[in-house]
Amino acid sequence: MYLGLVIVIAVIGGCSKVKQLANINIDIPYTAQISVPEFAGDTAAIGLPPGGVSLPFPAIPVITNSQQYVAQYKTSTDKIVSFDLTKMQVQITAPNGQNFDFMDSIAIYISANTQPEILVAYQYTISKGQTTLVLNITPNLNLKNYFIQDTMYFSINTHVNAIPASGTQLNISSSFHLLANPLD
Repeated sequence: MYLGLVIVIAVIGGCSKVKQLANINIDIPYTAQISVPEFAGDTAAIGLPPGGVSLPFPAIPVITNSQQYVAQYKTSTDKIVSFDLTKMQVQITAPNGQNFDFMDSIAIYISANTQPEILVAYQYTISKGQTTLVLNITPNLNLKNYFIQDTMYFSINTHVNAIPASGTQLNISSSFHLLANPLD
C-alpha cells in the first residue's frame, strides 16, 4: 500500500512538472506614436488657468495580433493563463529639446470592445527635465480578455500646467507577458 501511495504521488507530481514545462512564457511589445492634442486657442499668448487643466488624448487603437501568437505557439485563447503589463514608458520624440515640464501627471487606461476601461499605468508626479517617463504599473491585473480581442485601446489623460510646444510627439512603448499552457 505504501508503494502504491508513493507511485500515485510521483505520478501527480510528475504531471505537475510536465504541465509546468509546457508553459508558454513570452514577452510581447507594443508601441504607438501619438501627437499631443492641441488646445483651443493654442498660442503662447494665452495662458492656462491657475493650477493647470486636464488634457485627455483620443483613444489609441492597438492591434493585438493575438490570433497570430496563439497559432505560432500552437495553443488557443482558452489556454491563456494570464496577460500582464510588465513595462510602459512614454518618451518625447519631437520637437528636439522638448521635455515633460508642461505635464504634472499622466494616467494610461486600457479598454477593448467587450471590456471596460481600467487604469494600467500612471505617473502622478513628474520631475522637471524628463524626456522619458517610466510609468508605474497597476498591480495584479490579468489583461487576458483585452489581449484576445482583435484591438485594444489605450486612453491617456494628463494634467498640464503649461502649453506644450506645437507638434509635440510621444512614443508609447509597452511590454506584456503572456503565459499560456496548452496542457490546461
